[in-house]
Amino acid sequence: MKTESAFSGKVLVLILATMLLSCLSAGMAGAEVFAAAASTQPVMEKIAAQYEKDTGNHMEYTFAASGQLARQIEMGAPFDLYISANEKWARYLEEKEMLEMIRPVAECPLVLWQGSSEAPSLHIVEKEKIKIAIADPEVAPYGAMARKYLEETGIYEKLEAEGRLIIGGDVLKAGLAAKSGGADVACLPLSIAKRLGGSWTRIPVPPQRIFGGIVVGRKTDVVTDFFEYLFSEPAREFFQEAGFEPVVD
Repeated sequence: MKTESAFSGKVLVLILATMLLSCLSAGMAGAEVFAAAASTQPVMEKIAAQYEKDTGNHMEYTFAASGQLARQIEMGAPFDLYISANEKWARYLEEKEMLEMIRPVAECPLVLWQGSSEAPSLHIVEKEKIKIAIADPEVAPYGAMARKYLEETGIYEKLEAEGRLIIGGDVLKAGLAAKSGGADVACLPLSIAKRLGGSWTRIPVPPQRIFGGIVVGRKTDVVTDFFEYLFSEPAREFFQEAGFEPVVD
């Protein structure tokens, strides 16, 4: 029975994935689409709107964890441009010959966020009963970054064992889990912390570098132009306002 149940579960997942891709294809037919990491949503929506004002070209978009989007592209999702919260998933698609023209776009630091007006101490998670939310480390780069930090401080396993670690699908879901009371604090990119309000303390780790690239076989003049627009002065101002930093090699 367990074998049949597991098989049925896998079939259901495949069916749902196929239905999702069909819906995406139908809903986005004829439109250029970028798929971007959830951490970039606050700024990429503004950049897309400004780009349309400046050029008259409209871009559709979707946001999720970087790994989830990479898997969707691998399955044939109709995305033209991909923005990942780290280099790993961009190179993953490049190795499969599904992404080209890859380059760093911006950087964004990791912060510890809470909903009150007082910035949280980085030691707050050591207190009993304090719950912390992070994005799913398996698919969300900032989740992996948060897990690594908590592991290096020696508290990750304790949080997990005591049921004080809340895993969200992506950074926005992790932030909303904390904002709604499901957790006391959250490890988030500064871009999401600024969107949620509240207060935050920067975590002493190098900022996460955002990478972008064009999906192989999906390059058009508009897609290429929009990708280049991400490095323009108007876009740079939006990035900085949202908590991102310029790439420094």
